[in-house]
Amino acid sequence: MTAAITLRAGASARRLLEQDGLTPDAITLLGAPAGGPKFLITKALDDFLFGEWLPNRQQPLPAFGSSVGAFRLVAGAHRSPQAALQRLVDAYCGKCYEKRPTASELTTAIREIFQHMHDEDDNDFILNHPWLQLHIVTTRCQGLAASRHPLPQSLGFGMAYLSNLAHRDRLATRFQRCVFHAGQQPFNLVPDAFTTEFSSLTKANIGEVTLASGSIPLIMETRRDLPDSSPGAHIDGGMIDYHMDIRDANENAKQLVFIPHYEQRVVTGWFDKKLTKRQAQHQDHLLVLSPSPELVASLPGGKVPCRKDFSIYKNDDAARLKAWRAGLDASERMADEFREILLKQRVMDVLAPLA
Repeated sequence: MTAAITLRAGASARRLLEQDGLTPDAITLLGAPAGGPKFLITKALDDFLFGEWLPNRQQPLPAFGSSVGAFRLVAGAHRSPQAALQRLVDAYCGKCYEKRPTASELTTAIREIFQHMHDEDDNDFILNHPWLQLHIVTTRCQGLAASRHPLPQSLGFGMAYLSNLAHRDRLATRFQRCVFHAGQQPFNLVPDAFTTEFSSLTKANIGEVTLASGSIPLIMETRRDLPDSSPGAHIDGGMIDYHMDIRDANENAKQLVFIPHYEQRVVTGWFDKKLTKRQAQHQDHLLVLSPSPELVASLPGGKVPCRKDFSIYKNDDAARLKAWRAGLDASERMADEFREILLKQRVMDVLAPLA
């Protein structure tokens, strides 16, 4: 049988793995990428990571996520993470649309997914988790992109696209990074061109912040003036941090950034998806676990589940859900293979370069 996963590391990450091995405490930062239904291919892997492997940590683990990655992290921070992750999958797959939903309708639907997944009785546990320190990322819009009216807002996003096309740093004139963190102190990221504002994640804002982190611009409603933070217009955190291409600000610290991922490429920001020549900025420190190309090729359409499936399987929800269940089944193979690699201590045997 062909391999179900690929495990790839940057040069510095590889040296750490050679020195310390891959244990729960070897990981210094966990990244949960944005990506809509693509998260289904990592579901069983998340069950293993949050429910079995990572709870063996002795030290807190900073975890950063945007969009559906934020949903995954909140689910994983529950007292019973596997149950919460299953509720997330059930709610996500349970949404069907007879016609293209309005921004208001889609926002309501995504809020309902969060409410179905999230157990409010676990809020104290989530916010004071024994080992998982949540950092949920949103994007605060500047200028026209923050408008309440569709036309100037669309123009603002068009200008942001052109700014990023010229250079990623220019996108910082259009957007700000907002990080909502559990715990007393946030994890310090290496500085970049973007202004980064840190706010506390609280019982009063965890729902709205997670919803804002997944608010796709122009398709969903912009979330405004989130509780327990400074005023502003917030959209999907993946606009700036799409696949969690981040690292520690402490240059002298050991850095092993683990990204359980749904694809081979690590894309820094959402506008970079089609800019294939742009590489991850911090790949030297990354450890990326992905479905193997052979596994992806075996899935319906030769791809992982994605938002385009709503168009591909238009008016045929049964076929779409069948394809998505195939992705969930494939995630079981990924989790089983990763578990076996760890058990047999074969990480260095299968590790490939991240390039």
